[in-house]
Amino acid sequence: MQVVITYFETGTKKIKEVSGDMFFGDALLGDYLGVKTAEGYTLVPSATVVKIYTNELDEELFTINTESIKRSKRLALRNMESEMDREDANGRPFHG
Repeated sequence: MQVVITYFETGTKKIKEVSGDMFFGDALLGDYLGVKTAEGYTLVPSATVVKIYTNELDEELFTINTESIKRSKRLALRNMESEMDREDANGRPFHG
């Protein structure tokens, strides 16, 4: 999705713009909006965004069920922890 993001630069408070293909991050990128340009990637802290302009809008991108995503992440973390516990116990299901 082609966007123009207007934001203020932390430290200088100068108003800047970046345009390109918008992408979102998770985990470490969760507090940033990203824009891919011909020169590379620009990460903009969400808290500094003044305006996002686009001619197109991918409704599915903005109408996701966040509760389902949270449940899915919790399940994945539980499964990962169970697998790690199993590895710590040399494959035995229970250890003490």
